[in-house]
Amino acid sequence: METNFIEDMLAENLKALRPYVSKNNIEAYRILNCPFGIPVAVDIYKDNAVIHVFDVLDEDIRKTLEESLKKVVGAQWFFYKNRTKGNIELPKSAPKEIIINEYGNKFFINLSDYKDTGIFLDHRETRKWIASKSLGKTILNTFAYTGSFSVYAAKGGAKLTHSVDLSKTYCEWTKKNFELNNMDLKQNWVLKMDTREYFKYARKKHLAFDIIIIDPPTFSRNKGASFSVQKDHPELINEALSLLTPDGFILFSNNYTEFSLQENKLNPCEARQKFGTLPPDFEETQAHQCFIITSRRSGY
Repeated sequence: METNFIEDMLAENLKALRPYVSKNNIEAYRILNCPFGIPVAVDIYKDNAVIHVFDVLDEDIRKTLEESLKKVVGAQWFFYKNRTKGNIELPKSAPKEIIINEYGNKFFINLSDYKDTGIFLDHRETRKWIASKSLGKTILNTFAYTGSFSVYAAKGGAKLTHSVDLSKTYCEWTKKNFELNNMDLKQNWVLKMDTREYFKYARKKHLAFDIIIIDPPTFSRNKGASFSVQKDHPELINEALSLLTPDGFILFSNNYTEFSLQENKLNPCEARQKFGTLPPDFEETQAHQCFIITSRRSGY
């Protein structure tokens, strides 16, 4: 593998992305996505490179990649994420946390301790779009992870946000992200609950939301019960519809590449796929699908 081959790819991608990331104050972006059979995707977080490995990686290619990243983007630290289904040997990294900016929002990032860093970069433009719709609205963010959709909504002028996640770690992380952006937790609630349990709670309390965000994992398990986004999404959407204001909408998203929306199993509603949510650094990927679901015809 010629060093210049990887360097040229990185330099070309960086040249194409630089106007976008500079103009929008974006400090984390994808620079490389499985080029020409090399089983890696590379995300840049300031001067850190997160390298996702999808198959056994030749050691010479790995070293060449690191040297090229140092030269082209100024990467100084490298963090490897095993995305295979097995165990492969990858370099270890020292613990590291940083703060990044994205469209004027700040987020705590953990580069070392988890498979994911605390933010999903492919939803950058989706978050921005949610912010543009949030002024004066009440927002429910389910499967909220570290609350990035909620932070954007609050920055966009949301009246109230509810962020729901089953993980105590992610709920605390969400609170830290709100505090980092000087947002009052009295207007931005964080609830450690299973999403379906929260739906029951919200109905009991007669809560209603203008925007409901549902971005579930492809598969998960909780208390012995399994979840599959393909099998279980109609139930999630139908429960969310019961909490929606008349002019509100659901943003439903997932990253299952074989996903098919089962409209015949949904309660009466309007559902359409939303395109244009992939940012420039993910345009050639199938990183996610988004759907807008309303209880009546709307312009969303």
